[in-house]
Order: sequence, then C-alpha cells, then structure tokens
Amino acid sequence: MINNERGNSLITVLLVSLVFTVLGMAIVASSIGGAKRTETRESDISITYDSINLVEKMTTDLAESLKKLDLDNYRSRGSGNKLEVKNSFDIDLRNNLFADLILPNQDNMSLECVNIIDLSTNSPDYIDPTDSCIGSISSYDHFNIEKNKDFTRVFDIILVTKNPVETEGKISRTIKKRLILSPLPSFLKYAVGSYSEKAGLILNGSANFRGNVYANNLTINNEAEYILNGVKNYKDTPMSSINGHLYSSTAKLLDILQENKFYKDKVPALKHDSQFINIDFDKTMNERTNEVLADSGMSTKWNGGGSSFAKSLKNDIADYPLPNEVVNNCIEFTDDEEQLDPLDESCIKSDNESVEIDSPLNINGDFIVTSTNYPISLKKKLVVNGDLYLVGYADISLEGDVFVAGKTYLINYGGKMELNKNLISADTILLESYAKNKNDLNSAGLKLNGDIITGNDLIIKPIKTSVEINNNIFVNHSLTINGDEADGFGEDHDVIFDSVVYAGKEASISKANILGANNNEKQLILLAKEDLLITRINEFKYFDNKNENGVPYLPVDDKKIKPLKGFFYTEKNAELYGVGSLFYIEGGIFAKEQLTINAIRGDVKSIDNIPSFQENTFSRFIVDYDQDVMLKRIEALPIVNQLQIFSDELIVK
Repeated sequence: MINNERGNSLITVLLVSLVFTVLGMAIVASSIGGAKRTETRESDISITYDSINLVEKMTTDLAESLKKLDLDNYRSRGSGNKLEVKNSFDIDLRNNLFADLILPNQDNMSLECVNIIDLSTNSPDYIDPTDSCIGSISSYDHFNIEKNKDFTRVFDIILVTKNPVETEGKISRTIKKRLILSPLPSFLKYAVGSYSEKAGLILNGSANFRGNVYANNLTINNEAEYILNGVKNYKDTPMSSINGHLYSSTAKLLDILQENKFYKDKVPALKHDSQFINIDFDKTMNERTNEVLADSGMSTKWNGGGSSFAKSLKNDIADYPLPNEVVNNCIEFTDDEEQLDPLDESCIKSDNESVEIDSPLNINGDFIVTSTNYPISLKKKLVVNGDLYLVGYADISLEGDVFVAGKTYLINYGGKMELNKNLISADTILLESYAKNKNDLNSAGLKLNGDIITGNDLIIKPIKTSVEINNNIFVNHSLTINGDEADGFGEDHDVIFDSVVYAGKEASISKANILGANNNEKQLILLAKEDLLITRINEFKYFDNKNENGVPYLPVDDKKIKPLKGFFYTEKNAELYGVGSLFYIEGGIFAKEQLTINAIRGDVKSIDNIPSFQENTFSRFIVDYDQDVMLKRIEALPIVNQLQIFSDELIVK
C-alpha cells in the first residue's frame, strides 16, 4: 500500500513538473515570438519609412531634372497657329529623366520593384516594363491627354517593399505617389497666395482654405476689417484655417507657425517651393490676343495695349475687305449722348416675319438689329464701321465673325441671342441680358461661343438671368461684371464661363454668381494686370446647415449658396471682405503683390449686427482648391518654359 502511494506521488510530481515545464517553454516561446514580432514590426516601419523618403527624393530629383527640359525646344505651330508638341518631348522625358530615376534604385535590397506608370492617355503603360510587380494595369486610372497638343503628363511612382531578412517573414508595402507634370503657371497650384516678400498675404479674421497656400510674407491676426457707414470697423474672430500645406520660397514664415495663430490650433506644415515660376503677363496677353487677331484676318497687334491698340484696331476694321455690297448706314449720330430708341429706328427689324440674311454684311455707319416679334439670323460675317446695337425680344443668331469699329451693345430682353464666332470691337462692349432663363439656358438668354476682343472696356450685366460665355476674352482696359444693384438680397444674376479672361487694367465683380459651363465642370480663369475687386457676393446669405462637421470645414450638398467657380489672379492687389458677403470659391485666388482677406464666421443679417460667437460655424470666406485645372488643356493660359510638378497625396498600403 505504501509502495502504491509512493508511486502515485511520483507520478503526480512528474505530471506537475511536466506542466510547469510546458508552461515555461510556452512563456519562453511567447517571449521569443514577441521579440520576433517586435523585430519584424520594426523592420516593417523602417523599410516603409525609407521607401517613403525614397519617393520624396525621386520627386525632388525629378524637379531638378525638369529645369533642364526647355519646352521651347519641343514647341511647334500647326494649322491655325495652334500649339503642337514634338514627338521628341516624350522620348526625352521617358528615356532620360524617368529612366534615370528608376535605374539607381532597382538593386535596392528593401524593394521588390520600382515602377513608374504613364497615365497620360487611355492606354497606361510602364516606363520600364521589364521590372513590373503590380500586375496588369489595363484597368488602371488614366487620363485622356492629347499628347501632340499638350505638355501635361500624369505619372504614378510605385514602390513595393520587401524585407531583405528572410527569417523575419514576408513584409510588403505598396507606396504610391501621383505626379502631374504641367507647363501651367505656379499660381494655379494654390488655393490662395501672394508672391510679394513685402506686403504678401494678409489674413484678417477667420477665413478657411482647403488646399495649399503660398506666401513669401504672411500676416495673421484675429480681427476682421469691414466698412460701416464709410468707416473702418474691426471684429474679433477665431483665426484662419489652412487645411493643406503652407508653401514659401523664403524662410520668413517660421515665426508664424504657432498654434495660437491658426483655427483650433491646427498648424499647417511649412514646405519649400523652389519651383515657383511667375507669369509674364504682357508677353502672354500679347501672344494670345495676337493669335486671335491673326486667325481673324486682322493686321493689328496687341503690344501692351493702350489707346494706340484701340485706334489701330478701329482702322483695321474700317478697312476690312469684304467682297459684297456695302450697306449704307441707317442712322447717323452727331451727338454721342443722343438716346437711341432701337424699336423705332432699326436697320433690320422683325415686326411681321422672321429675317434671314445669308450673305456677308459690310456696314458703313451705325447698325441696329431688333428682333421684336420674330427671329433674326445673320449667317455670314458682319463688319460695322460704326457702333453695333443688337436688341433682342425674339431670337437673334449671328453665325459669322462680328467686327465693330465702334462700340458694341448686345441687349437681350427675351428669347435667345447667340453669337457663334469671334466678336472684335475697337471700343467698349456691353453685354446685358434680362431674359428669364434660370431653367432654360438652351432657348433663352445671351450666349457667346467665340473669342472676344475689345479695344476698351468689357461690361457684363446679367439681370436676374444667366449670360453664358464659352471662349476666351481679351480686354484692353477694364472688365466689369455687375448684377442688379437694386435687387435687395435676392441674387440670381449668373455668368457661366468656360473661359480664360485677360484684363489689361482692373477687373471687378459685384453682386453676380460666377459659374462653370457644362454643369459646372468648366470654370473662369481671370487674370488682371491691375487691381482685382470682388464685392457683394451672396450678401447677407448663409448656408442651409450653419454648423461645421469638422475638417476641412466645408458645407456638404448645400442648395442655397452657389460657389464661385474659378481662379482669380491679379498682377497687383486684391482686398476681399467675407463679412457681409459670403465667398465660397471652388478654385483659387492669387495676387502677385498684396492679397488681403477679411473674414468672420457665422450668419450675418446686417452689417451693423456681426455675431460674437463664431467658432464651429462656417467661415464667410471659403476657398476649396480645384486640382482638376491641372489636367485640362486650356490653350489660352500662360505657358511657362519649364514643366512643374503638382504632387498628389502619398498613399501607403
């Protein structure tokens, strides 16, 4: 019995020993596994970090290499004096610049592969197809860029990592960064900016920007300025918010980067932009204006503008050759101030039947066309050695070029007034419309589809209507867009653009909405040589939902406020007030000299009753940057001699 008890005790001791041994071994194994996992995780982080740095270095190296690629060497002019890109451009870009990025990194022990994919056309392809490790790219993102007409290119840099220590197991990350190479000017890279190192960008109050901001000198404070009864007043506000990076070509902004200088203490990262390239406004306007003049058969050249250009253009139009009968003037004015009654004294008038003229017209004197009850259609070119008045109650259609030696008045009261070719006037052009066409753009309103050149001012007045402009505009003097000043708080005055507009002097927009053509897919790009003024936009209006939903502090699906669809640039200064007005810009705004933005947050019913509590409500000055502008072939934009890199977000998977 004693022996049995001793045997059982021995077995028990052995079992307990075995259990503890197993537990000990499990603990040891767990410790070893944990250490191994920690080691593997550290390797993963280290390799991924190094690969991200490599992508950034490749981007920097490419930016330096692009400086050697002079676009003038790859330009040619095709039919109609249009830009054409030589085939050698893509050969040099791919075989030299991008190949030089790939080769030094192919033997990197931490990388499975280095891929660069060209996404510029409908058929994406590898720069180096022999080193591909992400499989088929037939269904990959791509763009439809006409390479023979445009320097813009889109590439993805893709790195796939691996762990060179095989005993640590398989570790793989995919790092992707999209690069847009574009010849467009640098101001289009930013939501807001100023180039000047003296005045620079001044943010008074609480504006909100989604996108990158550029400044070589930046002033930020929490007092928004506004005008009350002709006197400057100030309102304490939260600070401005930048939901993007802050770029500069100097080191002056380091002292600004403090939490108390930004909305909810969110400080943007400071980045350096050594690539920033300014435009040559006069050179660009010369080239673009003269292309349109030459295509229209004019000998006049725009060379800095001024009264000499208007005079030369007037003489050019007066002498314009047309092989057809000369129609004598119907009305001869001796007093510039004499009031015109177009219904009583029209050269062409549609009282009783429609009018269609299928031959060119050369008018020696002032010319008046009034569609009173029936449509009028001029099928061929119209040349007027005097002033032109088009007054529409029924439809008016002009299918040929319109050249006017004097002033041009297009006044639409009803029906559809449409010009389908170029409009060139040696003096001021007035575009004015009252047609009720809010839901009927195709059958009513004023629409211009050709290029516009004016030797003096351009004035656009949409009065409770939409005016649509689908080509480029070159204004020798000032551009003015005005809605109805006596319209109370209602604002239904729209100008719909698919245009690049150059103003040789000031540009001003007041009480009007700037929308994009093609269901807001297009935009206005406005460049002014002198000051830019935008006032009384969405005056005393506010968003449907008054409360922010967090970063990036943008309203979602708001039906009440129409964003201004465009990029606005001035060679001089702009001072904008988001206090009584509400600015919501889908695009960007940039001043070469000083840009001052005054903004508060919240709903404002009147200028003498500014809300005190503003945090967590939407700003009254919002800019939501539209990067799509980089991928559109906009021929009238300034083109610089060097490609620039527009980087998209870096993605790690």
